[in-house]
Amino acid sequence: MNRYIKKAVCLTAAIAITVAGLAGCGKQSEDKSAEGAMGRYLEEEIALPENTGKILAMERLDDNSLSLFTEDKETGERYLWKSKDSGKSWEEDILPEGLKLSNCAYIDWACISGNGDIAVSAMQEAAEVITSQSFSLLYAKKGGELQDLTLDVEETDNMKSITGLRFSEGKKLIATYSYGTVCVIDPDSGHVEQTMELSDNIQQVTDMGNTLLLLTDKELKAYDMNTGESVEADKTLSDQLLKDLESEQKKLRNSVVFGCGKEEDTLFYCAESGIYRHVFGGTVVEQAVNGSLASIGNPKAMLISLAVMEDDSFLVACSIDTEYKIYRYTYSADTSSVPEKEIKVYSLEDCPVLRQAISVYQSQNPDVYVDLEIGTSGEDSVTVSDALRTLNTDIMAGKGPDILILDGMPVENYIQKGLLEDITDTVESAEQEDGLFENIMKTYEKDDKIYAVPLGFLIPAVQGEESFVNAAESLKALAEKISSIREENPDIGRVMIPTDSEMLLQIFYHLESTTMKKEDGTLDEEALRAFLENMKTIYGEPVTQEEQENPIGYFSAADGMVSGLDGLRLQAMGLLNQTSKAGAGWIGSVGQLVEILGVNDAFDLDYTEMKSEGKSVYLPYRNVGISSKSNEKELAADFLKVLLGEEVQSTLSTAFPINRKGYEKVLELGEQTYGGDGGGASITMSGDSGNMPSLNMSWPEEEELDKLRSLLEKAEIPASTDDTIWNAVKEQGDKYLNESLSLDEACSNIIQKVNLYLAE
Repeated sequence: MNRYIKKAVCLTAAIAITVAGLAGCGKQSEDKSAEGAMGRYLEEEIALPENTGKILAMERLDDNSLSLFTEDKETGERYLWKSKDSGKSWEEDILPEGLKLSNCAYIDWACISGNGDIAVSAMQEAAEVITSQSFSLLYAKKGGELQDLTLDVEETDNMKSITGLRFSEGKKLIATYSYGTVCVIDPDSGHVEQTMELSDNIQQVTDMGNTLLLLTDKELKAYDMNTGESVEADKTLSDQLLKDLESEQKKLRNSVVFGCGKEEDTLFYCAESGIYRHVFGGTVVEQAVNGSLASIGNPKAMLISLAVMEDDSFLVACSIDTEYKIYRYTYSADTSSVPEKEIKVYSLEDCPVLRQAISVYQSQNPDVYVDLEIGTSGEDSVTVSDALRTLNTDIMAGKGPDILILDGMPVENYIQKGLLEDITDTVESAEQEDGLFENIMKTYEKDDKIYAVPLGFLIPAVQGEESFVNAAESLKALAEKISSIREENPDIGRVMIPTDSEMLLQIFYHLESTTMKKEDGTLDEEALRAFLENMKTIYGEPVTQEEQENPIGYFSAADGMVSGLDGLRLQAMGLLNQTSKAGAGWIGSVGQLVEILGVNDAFDLDYTEMKSEGKSVYLPYRNVGISSKSNEKELAADFLKVLLGEEVQSTLSTAFPINRKGYEKVLELGEQTYGGDGGGASITMSGDSGNMPSLNMSWPEEEELDKLRSLLEKAEIPASTDDTIWNAVKEQGDKYLNESLSLDEACSNIIQKVNLYLAE
């Protein structure tokens, strides 16, 4: 029985799949006409062959068996495996000797044909300096010897680096190269039958009969494989694929993989949003598996291969962080097409860790549907204030969410109004299981009860010479130090980066946000005035047009608040180029620490935490609470446990995890990345005046890790995460720093806006 939607299928089932496709993409449709509809693909993780560390390639063979090319997690040795039962059991297959570790140092790309041939882009001998010339294109027929594939065309500059390999249905080898070059190769002879030159980078390739499909981050292009001529691409398929590549992150390779089934002129593909089927020339791209209800919807998943089996099941090979997995999706006619239970999650802005948690939770709870609503998607004119008014109305009407991601919201105000549930038991359970940073878990504790909890946190830091670092006990002392440097060095230009006024305000606003707030939540005008005056001293003269066009030290936030505060990581260029004396920002990852220490080593600098009036401050990240008006408090608590658990916590990349086991896992992954055995990386940047000093990035000594851990454990005062107050300070403060508004006007406008907001 074919499990996909056919033209003759009943309308109810079609609606069921449409509704399922909305999960995780915004507010769920109110159309409940699909209730009671049955039939859904269920996920099962396949047990990999013993000790598998990496999946190089996976392919369904012509006899419907599965071929798997792997590396051992401990030795790095390579193996070829075969499964005759869709991955339920594995038997070792014959791997060409030339692909074993003793004969081949490193494999970059690999693919398997339908009859078991193998092609790889590999470095056969280890080299200290790796270039594109270090790699060879190798090929072996099933059961045959490995050969170095020499192409019968002159290699161009655009054919130096292979970025992907795939066999066509006709067993031709399709190689993609950097800068958009594609070659269709006869692997037996090395004859290049066709070459296509594109202006865009290629995401993935596949073929249907004699048509070659090339997916770029801008469009789907089609070519005749016999002539190399461009032909009209399938617009329906192209439109849907580009929707799956809307974000910059998804434009990276491994965001989409193609697969072919047994039906002629039918193509399948897998993306974060799900697994799809499309009949060429048709007007519909049908969703078979909803990514929001499966692990493939995890934003951390890097897709490797999609195998479409004869029984209509799917197998997807992927990696999530450093773990390689294969998931099988099998149709269950007796399972409701949409999970019968539902919890609603609300966040003002989208974030990968939330998507990841939803994926993990739903893989563990297939009977629960998680409806994610994003308040400010950026696709409309809805402001934070608009979104909060709508949210508050829904909550009071009993139609609000179960889980609230409280970043940007007035958390203390919600607690005072009784809108947040006591989550002490859930938080303490997570603390007992994995250990939490106790100072952070009690951020929103009132009368011995916890009403919200941050998933992570950042700490403020300043980097520079010893005398500068010693002034970080208060904002006033820092401003006075900058003023004295300017007096002693009148031609110095910018003393501190970032030079972007909004970013500078953001960094120090969060540092001082608590000192500027009275007990009733209103702003202390005297403290606000002192803050703006200190900021003016630090900022100096308004940024010139020339400075705005200079990429060193002048940049804008790329992805929400945390990236905007990611100052120290981005300031490496300015400090290396010696265009500034110091940098300020918030540390949220060990990767940032690695780069900070690299700059310190280059110039004998230091770093320390910035304090607010001598007190240690931290910025809560992704505050989570459960609505006191929720009708699904037990399910909401289960979801909160997933958010606080090691699996999700260890994936935080822009903030330190609150989970101690998650933090240790982050350290473990960081050590692997930066080479704890003395390895690491070195980057040499170039500027207008020539090369800058090299930035050496290596794993920190234990002393530095202990220093960081100490800073995390002693953080005591949470910064405000109320976006409405911050936006008022940003708007008026920016005008003041750039001299279009007086200090009195800026303070008055900020106080007025904040008081009006608090009175609503």
